[in-house]
Amino acid sequence: MQPPIGSSNHDSELNRPLVSSAETADDLKIEHEVNPSLISLNQAESAELLRCIGELSNTGMPLDEGLEAFAEEVSQRKLKQAFRQLAKEVRAGGNPLVDHDLSFVRLPKYHQSILVAGIQSHRLGETLYELLEEENWRNEYWRDLWAALSYPLLLATVTLLVVDFLNVFIMPMIQTQFLSIYEDFDLDLSFDPEIFRAPTISWVSFFLLGIVGLLLIPAFLTPAQTALLRRSVPLVGKIFWWYESLDLIIKLRLLVAQNIPTPTALRLLEDAVSSRRYAELVPIWAEKMEQGKHLGEVWQVSPDIPSSILPLVRWGESNNSLSEALESAERLLKERLALRRELIRKIGPPVITILVLAALFWAAIRLVVLVSPLIDLIQALT
Repeated sequence: MQPPIGSSNHDSELNRPLVSSAETADDLKIEHEVNPSLISLNQAESAELLRCIGELSNTGMPLDEGLEAFAEEVSQRKLKQAFRQLAKEVRAGGNPLVDHDLSFVRLPKYHQSILVAGIQSHRLGETLYELLEEENWRNEYWRDLWAALSYPLLLATVTLLVVDFLNVFIMPMIQTQFLSIYEDFDLDLSFDPEIFRAPTISWVSFFLLGIVGLLLIPAFLTPAQTALLRRSVPLVGKIFWWYESLDLIIKLRLLVAQNIPTPTALRLLEDAVSSRRYAELVPIWAEKMEQGKHLGEVWQVSPDIPSSILPLVRWGESNNSLSEALESAERLLKERLALRRELIRKIGPPVITILVLAALFWAAIRLVVLVSPLIDLIQALT
């Protein structure tokens, strides 16, 4: 029977080497040779695994029994295999949560670092809970943002389709009929009829080409150019920037809070941050810090970090409270993101309403211009 994961005895056991004897080491090597396949978990699957381990840490349930129990509850085949493999390795005398390289279950590097740091700091349950809580906040924010945008986008799409239907199908047919009447009566028109014979433009096609272009442009740009382009998008550009910055700040804080040196924490973030630009920058920042610079000094000269959080970072470093300073920066960015989401929710419907009215006004003007000569003809004939 394994001791509970939340107990002090279990903490010491988690920190021991993976193998306790030469015999166990040889057994593991033989097992790797016989069954070399690894179970590599993605971010979502790894997050679910960490959630279960965090629950085991808080309840004090034996690790192997808890992993077997969770294996029976999950529906995903890969997760079920991962739970059972970890339980098997624990029963064999291994320590797969700490000695990651000798385990068949492979987590993303950042999640593995958080797991080991939580075990070593004896705050495993708290650390994993905080990690998953922050990830849930970001996921919920993104869902709420798209929910705020869904109605304006749906209304804009319907308006675009209606305008395109009028512009491509209805108006050309009406124009052809009216222009033939005007030519039969040899009327002098107040406008050039060639205007109405010009090829029609499909706004839907134009819009789709624009979306394809936006998706393809990053493939030809560097991460720095792509980040600058995204931040320049009106209204939502800052959301992308703050969201990526928040992701960086949260993950860095969780590592620093476990007494991991800041340069080491930055290097661990290279494969963990959601932004390609930050993934490119974190090893550069780590190298500069290893040369003797402070994080505030490194970020001061980087245009990719919001300047509003720099005073907090400098204060945290000067008072040996970088973790608390990053937490304050995290709250600041969350408030900004929430305010920008509410702004979109409030101004989205009025803007779309104005666009709908403008489209209807445009159609009415075209009809008036086209019908007015026919009205003059009827008055002349009567």
